Amino acid sequence: MTTTVKQANAVARLTTTEAAVLALLAIEGERSGYDLLKLVEKSIAHVWSPARSGLYAVLPRLERTGLVRSRQVKQKSRPDKQPYTITRPGLEALHLWLVNVEPGATDTVYLKLFVGGLTTPDVLRAHLEQFREDAEGRLAVYRLIEPTNQNRGHDWYHRHLLRLGIARAELEVEWANSVLRALARGPR
Repeated sequence: MTTTVKQANAVARLTTTEAAVLALLAIEGERSGYDLLKLVEKSIAHVWSPARSGLYAVLPRLERTGLVRSRQVKQKSRPDKQPYTITRPGLEALHLWLVNVEPGATDTVYLKLFVGGLTTPDVLRAHLEQFREDAEGRLAVYRLIEPTNQNRGHDWYHRHLLRLGIARAELEVEWANSVLRALARGPR
């Protein structure tokens, strides 16, 4: 399989972890796996947080597909370090991931907004409009269920989760509208 075909296949199935690693490398520049893990803990962890083993496993996979490259750095008092850099195909893969709007992909929307400086307000608007539409859809379903809940027996237990679902969906719609208004104004 040629490098170009491998890269195209990698782009087609970029995982959230792979995309997050590429985004961090695009924003922060060359980093080792350890550096990326520390960076995640200080920045992006409230939106996305991989297992330590998942992060370390992603880097060689991204390198095999040509989306990142690494080099060896000799260190005297510690084991050698292997920093990674995003490549042009990696930037292209990241761009394709950023512009791909996925219905129902809540966590992905949060991550894409977090790294939103890598794309355009129009792309972010498309994601937030889909996010809002998804939340409105869930809210409509919950509102249809609400009058059928008898609040007795098993329904008493179900009602607590139904109320949470309604409150969460209402908050998500309100939040999406707020971010859409902010995007229209632009960053300060």
